[in-house]
Amino acid sequence: MNFKKIELIFFIAFILLDIFLFASYSQKDDVVESTVSTTTKHSSNSILKSIKSDQISVGELSTKKTNGYYIAAFNKDAWRSDAGKLHDVLWTFNSHRLTATFENRIKLKNSEKPQQTLDEVVKDSTKVINGDKYVYDKYLSTRKTVVYVQQVKNKPIYSPTGQIRFNLKKNYVLGYTQKYIPEIQSLKGKRPVISQERALIWLYQYNKLVNNSTVKWIRLSYTRLLNANNSTIYIPTWVLAVESNSSGSVQYRRINAFTGAYMEENVSLR
Repeated sequence: MNFKKIELIFFIAFILLDIFLFASYSQKDDVVESTVSTTTKHSSNSILKSIKSDQISVGELSTKKTNGYYIAAFNKDAWRSDAGKLHDVLWTFNSHRLTATFENRIKLKNSEKPQQTLDEVVKDSTKVINGDKYVYDKYLSTRKTVVYVQQVKNKPIYSPTGQIRFNLKKNYVLGYTQKYIPEIQSLKGKRPVISQERALIWLYQYNKLVNNSTVKWIRLSYTRLLNANNSTIYIPTWVLAVESNSSGSVQYRRINAFTGAYMEENVSLR
């Protein structure tokens, strides 16, 4: 891809990004204005007390601020050609997704720590393509599915577009599905990111934390912002898993780590 084409893609992407952010802020003007007013009247400590009084449980929160980038990922299937290098694996490829079945099931050494077995599998280029680009993610994993996520700038990509999902049955690994982002580039320079504590406060003030619930985890990751010209723009995002204490259901909430804006819920993390 030549420089002019890349430049054009970035230009279009930023135009769409500006439109998106303008529309987002326009729709949330009243909420944001109310939130800012509330924040000036009450300290973070008093808001955290309110969260506790609403029976919302949360662990220790970090006030550390970091930096992040807008990320452009190009949607290509060039990595499909590497599937021919897989051994003892039956595979199919469809809609940017590789589906693989091991000819010989793999037994886990420790069902409580599946990464002890699967770290070796992921690093084996005859079993998994580009496995060195993924890391085990205990937050998205379950007893039936072990998830490895692609990383960028030392942060996980919380999107199915950059995941390996191993299927388990009775302590054996049957196979996996994989999606891979082959080309990732940073857009412009780094920008400051709000803290974990601030993300929780914003979410509470947007009335997106239900009473009598537990915040199981809060992670800084990259999630999809928008699609543009066969590429996807990702943004630093605080992702929170909130479990209802009454029903046991878990909802994933997202906060834009640059602006503190609440992001739509209809984006799958798995």
